[in-house]
Amino acid sequence: MFWENIKEAITSISSNKMRSLLTMLGIIIGISSVIIITTIGGSIQSTLTATMNSLGGNMVQAYVEARYPENDEDWATWEQPDMTDSDYVTQDMIDGLIEKYPEEVTGVAAQTYLGSGTIKDEKDSSNYANVSLDGITPEYLEYMKLEIHAGRNLTKADNNGKKKVCVIADTMAERYFNGKDPIGETVSVTTSDGGIYDFVVVGVYVYNQALFGKVDTSIPEKDRSTDVMIPLQTCFKLQGADHTGYDYFNLMIDPLADVNQATADVLSYFDEVYASNKNFHVSAYNMASDLGMINTVLNVITIAVSGIAAISLIVGGVGVMNIMLVSITERTREIGVRMALGAKRRTIRMQFVIEAIMLCLIGGIIGILIGIGIGALLGKVAGFVIQNMYSQYANYIIMTVHPSVTAIMLSLFFSMLTGVFFGYYPANKASKMEVIDALRYE
Repeated sequence: MFWENIKEAITSISSNKMRSLLTMLGIIIGISSVIIITTIGGSIQSTLTATMNSLGGNMVQAYVEARYPENDEDWATWEQPDMTDSDYVTQDMIDGLIEKYPEEVTGVAAQTYLGSGTIKDEKDSSNYANVSLDGITPEYLEYMKLEIHAGRNLTKADNNGKKKVCVIADTMAERYFNGKDPIGETVSVTTSDGGIYDFVVVGVYVYNQALFGKVDTSIPEKDRSTDVMIPLQTCFKLQGADHTGYDYFNLMIDPLADVNQATADVLSYFDEVYASNKNFHVSAYNMASDLGMINTVLNVITIAVSGIAAISLIVGGVGVMNIMLVSITERTREIGVRMALGAKRRTIRMQFVIEAIMLCLIGGIIGILIGIGIGALLGKVAGFVIQNMYSQYANYIIMTVHPSVTAIMLSLFFSMLTGVFFGYYPANKASKMEVIDALRYE
């Protein structure tokens, strides 16, 4: 009997195609709008998550900052304290942190700028390379997602020993050494302030323009600057700095660890270490918390807009109820004949409820297909626009467009629920007809 009702419902819908389509229009618009909005919202969220993770989403940024007065009246006499050697975060502190939380913190990525300059070939003055000198910890290349092309990365031994070694970019190596193996070669960097520094090349990294900003195309390729990485402690020594510690650094967090919990543990650790320091303390944050806030806002906006779009479902449901009432009026004699032949009232009720459900379900499926198509198209367009606007970071913008499976399932459920809710009244009205009155209806 159930399948017979479905066949009759399909027959009734197909016999009045235009009326049925217009009836389903509200359902189609409502469902497709919800799918489009959730697809775009979900795609933005997944894109943000993937992109921020590629740029260091599993990092904790930490820095030494002054302790500010807790009372308003103390601000009048407060002065910014000068940092001394004892105020910096030392490598021993970092090692202690890693030892205490080995499943969370795996290393420290820190960088400081020494200066810009030029590497010149003494035998050939036309052969040169413009460079920027940066002191780094061994983990910095991993933090920056830079791969070693040849040779090796800087090591803790290089850093602790303040060795004059360096890692250069593959583009600089190709231009300056003209195909010759640069490993083991010595480069002499003359900085803009007149300093001359010699470093032995121990490694070559793959240069990625996305990490170093937009290319100035007005500068000839040969004159474009690349970064030469040297050990951080070597950089401190060459700077003549009175400290060997960090005032700003990035902590590498294990991918399996909770970044927010790691951040809390880092703060707790340094609160203990700096408890006796009256002028400075260590603050820390992570991009995951920013991402969480952004996702929360996006979720609220998506839900709000989807709710507005879902109003179309109510409008569509009213349309279904109206058409079902018209259909019942047109089929009054048919209902009377069926009841005279022994059809029970619940059978009549079920027939029209199923017809309403089929109207809403077909409209829902059409709406889902339209929503998926338009959502995917708009997502691709958004991705294309974003990647063109930020072309220098194109390799780090991971645009993913996919419809929400949850939204699709909920759309199917609510379309059927709409059919039941708005179809029950007309169906119940049909089932309560008196046989004689129905047969006499003109």
